[in-house]
Amino acid sequence: MAVTPDLAELEATIARMEARFDADLCASGLMASYRDLCARFDPDLVDPRDIALSRAAALMMIKYQLGEP
Repeated sequence: MAVTPDLAELEATIARMEARFDADLCASGLMASYRDLCARFDPDLVDPRDIALSRAAALMMIKYQLGEP
């Protein structure tokens, strides 16, 4: 059975991942690109959940690029 996280849970996860990657010097370039993407695409999304999901997906790509489990 799938569990669908609510918006507050998504936003908490995003904040935690942003803080972790902002503190990681190896992620600085990726986080700069992430911030550019957020600024570019957030205005195109209306639903706050869609914004959160798009940010979470981008952060998962950063996690993958850093080789984190």
